Amino acid sequence: MSMILINPSVPDRIFYTHLFARFVRERRRELRLTVSRAAELAGMTVSEWLALEAGWVPQDTDEIRTISETLEVRTSDLGLMSIMSACAQEGSVQ
Repeated sequence: MSMILINPSVPDRIFYTHLFARFVRERRRELRLTVSRAAELAGMTVSEWLALEAGWVPQDTDEIRTISETLEVRTSDLGLMSIMSACAQEGSVQ
């Protein structure tokens, strides 16, 4: 039996790092929400929402919950994506 060591390549890390941001942006668009409206619903400023779509991954569970409510997705799903993204970011630090 052979074993495979999983060591994500740089492109994989970039993929996972931006997974959360891409999901948030695409889901907002599916719901036909403007950035300003999504920010307002989530109790965030427009600049905070733009940071979210640019790759900032919140670690606070309350922020994850309000974002998931805004995007009408399960908090657990969004939380899992945030953890995956945060781990990829940490893994890319040399």
